[in-house]
Amino acid sequence: MSKEKGFIFDTDDGEVEVDIEEVKRLADEGSANGQYALGMAHLFGWEVEQDSSKGFKLLEAASESGHEDAMVLLVKMFFSGDYLGMDSAKAVEYSRKGAAAGISDAQLFLGIAYMDGVEVEQDYSKALELFRSSANKGNAEARNTLAYMYQQGLGIDKNEEKAFKLYKNSASAGNVNSQYQLGACYEMGIGTPVNRKKAVEWYTKAAEQGDPFSMDRLGIIYYGNSKDLPQDPEMSFEWFMQASLKGLPNSMYTIGCYYMDGFGVEKDTTEAKKWLKLASEGGSVTATDLLTKLDEKKEGENNDE
Repeated sequence: MSKEKGFIFDTDDGEVEVDIEEVKRLADEGSANGQYALGMAHLFGWEVEQDSSKGFKLLEAASESGHEDAMVLLVKMFFSGDYLGMDSAKAVEYSRKGAAAGISDAQLFLGIAYMDGVEVEQDYSKALELFRSSANKGNAEARNTLAYMYQQGLGIDKNEEKAFKLYKNSASAGNVNSQYQLGACYEMGIGTPVNRKKAVEWYTKAAEQGDPFSMDRLGIIYYGNSKDLPQDPEMSFEWFMQASLKGLPNSMYTIGCYYMDGFGVEKDTTEAKKWLKLASEGGSVTATDLLTKLDEKKEGENNDE
């Protein structure tokens, strides 16, 4: 019989493992630690029925009692769109409290607020300080954002070589945004010599994590032709299709063109128009213009008959 999953609590006497019934009792008594643990349990279905509503209510109660980890989790889920129970001002407030407690994700979120001027006066120096502190704790996304600031020269001298190194460090840790950015560095020669094979390697790693922009870049790279990486129409079509299925209008437009021209796929005008329409509905002006021209051409041919 497998051992039931335990919950670890930090106490003055060290770490203590308790079961779910003890967690419930602590939560009922108003313990912030108990509320946080039970909230997590309901969010993820740990030894209780999964119930996001109950989970968020418990995390809110823990946050109001000053539990920094609960605050930061709510902020993280707010930014990911999974939690709508706060506004940006509350997110910044919680991030500030979590950052003061040394929580790396909170430092990252507060740094983003200072970088973008969200509910605070824009301050690149404070953003850099927070990103560095978070990155030093091993936060890969903080390294990614710090790399971006070096790449763009935001609050610091522009240094593409430093940005490249930071992207590589974060990408190697599995950060999907850095994997995309590292692919772009190799493709465009940012902080490192151009290396299309390396670009494909890192774009592929990001694409395998579901990143549609990396899929789109792979489609573009395989459309091109160079000594180190010859053109591959079928591979280009496949990656553009993957990006299209993720909802990228520009990729949908390209798929429409490929079907129209029979590039990397059998020519199919019906499929071409289907994908061009989807791209147009998604906001692609180029797709809209091409559809208009195709309709005008068809109307002209009908008039000639």
